[in-house]
Amino acid sequence: MKPNQRPCIVLSDYPIKTMAYQRFLSGLGDEHIFALRTVNADFTELTQAKLVVCDMNIMVEFEAETLAHLERMFPNANILFLEEDHSDMLVKFSNQRDICRLGKLAEISVIHSTLKELLLQSNQKNRRTPRARKDRMEQT
Repeated sequence: MKPNQRPCIVLSDYPIKTMAYQRFLSGLGDEHIFALRTVNADFTELTQAKLVVCDMNIMVEFEAETLAHLERMFPNANILFLEEDHSDMLVKFSNQRDICRLGKLAEISVIHSTLKELLLQSNQKNRRTPRARKDRMEQT
């Protein structure tokens, strides 16, 4: 797959939210968007994704395990993972990518701006400042 054809993946169990994410991403100029309704699908063809959005009903007890699964399945993708029952954001900078854990209670403008920034970063060919080898985490 060519670098400019790396897809975005939307994982959501709500069709309305899926369509909203697809429309938002296409409005930002991305044409390669795949929508899936389960995290257990066969992602073999899509492992080179540049952005993964996961907005599903996942029990709080399984959120960390699900996020770890997505990190393994999409080793180069920026990830926006929406979590239940809070509005905080935790950002992990790892392996030249960003993994954002954001509460579903956050304002829609925060979700949109975070998604826009993750897509923008994933479209950059060369990052100007390489990150330290050690993983960093920031909480806002």
